[in-house]
Amino acid sequence: MNAEFSRRTALKRFTGLAAGAALLTTGEGLLAPLTAQAAGNSWKKSRSANGWDVLPGSPGTATYDIPGTNRRVTLREGDVGTVLSYVAQRFHYDVAELEAGRGQIIGYSDALHVEADFESNHLSGTALALYPESYPLGVTGNLFPYQVTAIRDILAELQGVIRWGGDMEPAKESTFFVDVPPGSAKLARVAETLREWRLTPGKGAGTQNVEDPERITAAKKLASKQAA
Repeated sequence: MNAEFSRRTALKRFTGLAAGAALLTTGEGLLAPLTAQAAGNSWKKSRSANGWDVLPGSPGTATYDIPGTNRRVTLREGDVGTVLSYVAQRFHYDVAELEAGRGQIIGYSDALHVEADFESNHLSGTALALYPESYPLGVTGNLFPYQVTAIRDILAELQGVIRWGGDMEPAKESTFFVDVPPGSAKLARVAETLREWRLTPGKGAGTQNVEDPERITAAKKLASKQAA
């Protein structure tokens, strides 16, 4: 086991215990900053906040294994599920381990109660929440700086098709959601790349050096773009 892997493994076990605030608190890519709905509000629109059709139930969803773990998550079937399940896999390797029994992993949900508009993206199967009880809505500073760096790297690797709830207002550091419209060619290309990586040794989650200067530069560039 090399020193870098040992360092990353040790660090991942210290999750959510110290302040490491996100680099950005608000942002704007495909979506403008979303105004939180009043607490107790129900989502009544036919599309979630990111423009995807709300799913009526299990049709249109699939359950995805999260490689490297014994966890599974239900997401919108197809490219969305491919990309978001990869986010969960990289989160496990580079941010915090997704351990059995430790907390919730939420993908598709038919619960209509939302406290912020972007939470409606769960209704379309286009959002992923990893340990939302540990990283709840409106609470920031739960992540170490190295964890934020890793999250930024994940977003950049996926070419900005995913947005982080830590950049929203109010923030929710547990949440990731699709930030491109239905039919996005970029989303399709990213998903196809991820499927190819699964068949290619040395590619994909667990192989990245998130401290590589070129990757850090790319991550900062995307963060600035999503905040513009």
